[in-house]
Amino acid sequence: MAYYKKNNERHISVHTRQQSRIWGALLSVLTLLWVYILNTPIGALPPLGKILDPQSGCMANAEPVKKSFDLNRAMSGISKDSKVWYDDRLVPHIQAANDHDLYYIQGYVHATFRLWQMDMQTRAAAGRLSEVAGEKTFEFDRKQRRKGMVYAAENSLRAAEDDPRTKEMLDAYTAGINAVISSLSYSSYPIEYKLMNFVPEPWSNIKSILLMKYMADDLTGKTDDIAHSYFRTILLPDNYNNLFPDKIAGSTPVIPEGTHYPPASLPTPVAPQEQNAFPAYKAEDFGYEREEGKGSNNWAVRGTKTKSGVPILCNDPHLALNLPSLWYEVQLQTPDMNVYGASLPGAPGVVIGFNDHISWGLTNNYRDVKDYYEIKTVKGNPDKYWFSDKQVPFKKRIEHIQVKGQDTYADTVRYTLHGPLIYDEQYNENGSLKRPLAVCWMGHKASNEMLAVYMLNRAAKYNEFTEAIQHFECPAQNMIYADKAGNIALWGQGRFVNKWYNQGEFVMNGWDSSTLWGDYIPMNENPHAMNPEQGFLSSANQCVTDSTYPYWYNGDYSELRAWRINQALSEMSDITVSDMFALQNDDYSILAGTILPVMLGYCQDINNNKYLDTLRNWDGRLTATSMAGTIFQLWWRNVYLGIWNDDLGHSPDHLLPLAERTMQLMITDTTLRYYDDRATPEKETLRDIVRRSLTRTTDSLTRKSKEESLEWYLAKNTSVTHLAKIPAFSFPGLKTGGWGNTVNAMKGNHGPSWRMVVQMSKETEAWGVYPGGQSGNPGSRYYATFLPNWVEGKYYRLLFLSPQTTGQDARIIYTWNLKPAGK
Repeated sequence: MAYYKKNNERHISVHTRQQSRIWGALLSVLTLLWVYILNTPIGALPPLGKILDPQSGCMANAEPVKKSFDLNRAMSGISKDSKVWYDDRLVPHIQAANDHDLYYIQGYVHATFRLWQMDMQTRAAAGRLSEVAGEKTFEFDRKQRRKGMVYAAENSLRAAEDDPRTKEMLDAYTAGINAVISSLSYSSYPIEYKLMNFVPEPWSNIKSILLMKYMADDLTGKTDDIAHSYFRTILLPDNYNNLFPDKIAGSTPVIPEGTHYPPASLPTPVAPQEQNAFPAYKAEDFGYEREEGKGSNNWAVRGTKTKSGVPILCNDPHLALNLPSLWYEVQLQTPDMNVYGASLPGAPGVVIGFNDHISWGLTNNYRDVKDYYEIKTVKGNPDKYWFSDKQVPFKKRIEHIQVKGQDTYADTVRYTLHGPLIYDEQYNENGSLKRPLAVCWMGHKASNEMLAVYMLNRAAKYNEFTEAIQHFECPAQNMIYADKAGNIALWGQGRFVNKWYNQGEFVMNGWDSSTLWGDYIPMNENPHAMNPEQGFLSSANQCVTDSTYPYWYNGDYSELRAWRINQALSEMSDITVSDMFALQNDDYSILAGTILPVMLGYCQDINNNKYLDTLRNWDGRLTATSMAGTIFQLWWRNVYLGIWNDDLGHSPDHLLPLAERTMQLMITDTTLRYYDDRATPEKETLRDIVRRSLTRTTDSLTRKSKEESLEWYLAKNTSVTHLAKIPAFSFPGLKTGGWGNTVNAMKGNHGPSWRMVVQMSKETEAWGVYPGGQSGNPGSRYYATFLPNWVEGKYYRLLFLSPQTTGQDARIIYTWNLKPAGK
């Protein structure tokens, strides 16, 4: 019995040891598996162990509320002692002894607070997002490559580096950025690098140029050549000109009507007989969505109309509403310059702002600087195309698109003498134009906008301003100006081609030399005005000139905001800064004020509709809480589409006549053929469309009101969205008024990106605000600091320090003391 007991105990002991070894091995495997999981990306997820690490993961990006930004550092990239003072809004006031040190420090500051944004925006420009974002951005990247964005940047980089001023500017700025990048470790990476699982790469000068080209493409990349070619096919000439006139009747142009223009120095080109491409385009040749244009406002008022007796300049460019914000406030000082304003993280200098002598602002000019040419490839030989009855070889550029987690895709882009072949048999953008099409864009040409910024920042008088803007070629801008001598001026500035009537309005044939772009219009003949009798100048993306300007041009213009601004400024006197704040935030819809009485007139006999009753008592203002605004906008949209959709709704790019033109036709032409719905046997009138649209609107609003309030801000959903579309870092549903047809052009994802008001007093007085904050770190208290004031239409007094008072102001709360290394 003892033997069996002892043997059984020995057996149990062996079994226990075996179980222990099995469980130990299993735990080891599980541990290794867990370690592997924590340190390995899973699909789009980054390694969980790294981002959850409390010391170096995402928690490391949470800034303490009372974090100090003071810094004492020796820098190898500067030659003299320098200072950076940060005010209570974290705006840096950089003081350096020379240009090199200044731009080195600006690059260092930009990278400290906005590196990930700079990286992503320049990747987007170059068509390189797929390297870090994966397949979802592949089509975007491919189109960027086919548009020739890097090709454009390479051309302009050569121009910038040929000038010693901008060469030094870019070299120093790049060195400052790379000093920050080289100092980073995983724990100090911006949080987006951790979440997207990639690392910063070294900066180079071409990245700054790519950023400028990205802005140029955003502001001039849209063109309606394809859509107008389609309309030319389906509409009689009189009908086409009636619906799409060169200039809207009643336009109040950027350069005031009646301005005297000297005779053109260039002769008017003669249109060739076969200027346009194949005569027949069908709706099935196309299929892409129309992208709504960007809008901006600027104006300057002479001292004769202001209470202070000095000029006031105002600017609010309307661009994408993102976080981190597009702009970064900064003051730059050297012994020969003192400038303040909005800079672009990724580029040196101040783009919009003021100095001790002048102020300036920008709105998009919208003159057409991008044309399409249809290309005839040689049958059986894809390496050549026809031009002037000769077979010409394409220049090929192999674009290698790296896609995260996948094989690299090689796309051959063929270049013609017009430009890159954006569409061909290999690429037609999900059913867009299914014919070989080359794009000729002013942005492809070598230009040096950096030099314009450099010279603007230092300009002290009007002729220095005009010398500076000669280098601003693309994107074309309406450049407003005011100075302390009491002058105001406005230029429609850019590089423009001397075109024959209608050149570039339609897709042109690319096989005949007679359709090539001709001479450039001399810059001094660009339209401009100075100190007009009316006492003010303004632009809001309307037509640039009246019909007396000697050169023909076309563009994508809108008039509604300009009508309202010019009406308001012409009626004002003793203008104050507060008046300018109010005008920038003005939410009165001139569209509603003009067309709503017409629409209501067709419904006078309808007395049992609560939505109509609301509109009958409405003041036309699209305030945030206005329910009437929601009702009008929806009713107007239904009327607008009811007029055009059945006849023109299949147009490429979804191009339809402008709201301004539609409004005018509804008032002046009650028998327009487009009121009749061809799908029904009855003959409809405008009255029928208005009433039918009201029924549709009433039904829609009744359903909607059961789910949520009809307040306008809820309907339009203005949102400031993180660049990576991360909801936790975004601010949706902001309580704002306005819309694209009001001065406060606050749309869903576009709006005033930088509001600025400058009074040219002896000591410059300036106010501003933008939708975000100085830091790009979502874990910083400075990430969205300005957003509440921006939503409420409030402004900050800008701290513009003089060299004598720098660093002594009570609003300065942090200081960087920077010394050359080894000193």
